[in-house]
Amino acid sequence: MDTLYPCSYGILDPRNTPEAHAHNDAILNDGSTVLGIEVTVPELAARCGLGNIDPQHLGGDAGTAAIEAVLTCPLPPWGTTLVTVRADADAIGAMAVIVQRLEWWEAGSPTEHFRTPRVLTIAVADKEASGSWPGPQPIDGAGDLVGPAAVIMAMSADHTVPLATRVARMQAWLRGEYLPGESSMEEDMRRAARAALRDLDSEVRDGVAVVTGSHRLAMGIGYRFAPVVAATNPEFSWQGGPAHRKHTVSRWNSGHPMDWHGLEAALREREPGWGGSTSILGSPQGEASILTTGDVVDLVTRYLIVTCPSCAVDAYYWGRTRDDGAWWECPDCGQHVTHPGYVVPPERVVVG
Repeated sequence: MDTLYPCSYGILDPRNTPEAHAHNDAILNDGSTVLGIEVTVPELAARCGLGNIDPQHLGGDAGTAAIEAVLTCPLPPWGTTLVTVRADADAIGAMAVIVQRLEWWEAGSPTEHFRTPRVLTIAVADKEASGSWPGPQPIDGAGDLVGPAAVIMAMSADHTVPLATRVARMQAWLRGEYLPGESSMEEDMRRAARAALRDLDSEVRDGVAVVTGSHRLAMGIGYRFAPVVAATNPEFSWQGGPAHRKHTVSRWNSGHPMDWHGLEAALREREPGWGGSTSILGSPQGEASILTTGDVVDLVTRYLIVTCPSCAVDAYYWGRTRDDGAWWECPDCGQHVTHPGYVVPPERVVVG
């Protein structure tokens, strides 16, 4: 457990092993001084005696990031232990905001004026997109994939750096300070984006972008092709541990038509431990998935929904695929309807 006055920090282990249980017990103790930040495992969240700030996952609000929720939340006591299972920019940013507000409170200053542009930058990068999927978008080059939060997200994910140090760096970055190494890391990110474009395997199957590879840009690249993405990282590592297969399924936002709850239930039936938010689901944390990419994609396509533009009938898309294109015939009015996530070649455009 790391300490940065006025708080201590810990990363909980989501795995169901004796070693993970011992690790978590040492951090949580009786839980009375622990506040969770994106503790996405319900059993661990319940042990955080001061509560768990997790609007997107256990809170069911995919449109609010943790870093936004802590801007005005009640402050925890001085000396609180802040814990997470997701040491990403949103969770670490939320910790940094809490620490800054506690320091202002100690100094007798207002505690709710930390809504900086950089807080918004992290929130926008972390939470689901707004509006309808814009359709297929070209990728103009590696720089097109490196957003304004890319560097701080990479710094936050560096498990070789103590968590307290990452929180301190985040606190300085949110205040607008320049961090040592930012310029070189930006160039590293562009090189990594070029590698992602070269190495990631991407295709569209029945309206689902299927992306395989070990780069964190997989989801962003997938959304350039379809509003639903199934990504497989065959070499995912949790906190520097052994590499293993990790699946992630996401949709553009919670408003994109899918039987999301049905999909989540089906994935959990096949492999207990799947979970996430109303727009992103992941295979069990910290362990290799028993499902193949094909297994996941087959399940996802069963829960896609399309709407007939003529009579507004909703229907599952699965089972209606045709050999000559991804479209189905409306069971009510008979119109041929193209799935909105399918990139239709010009010669295959179906006119109702």
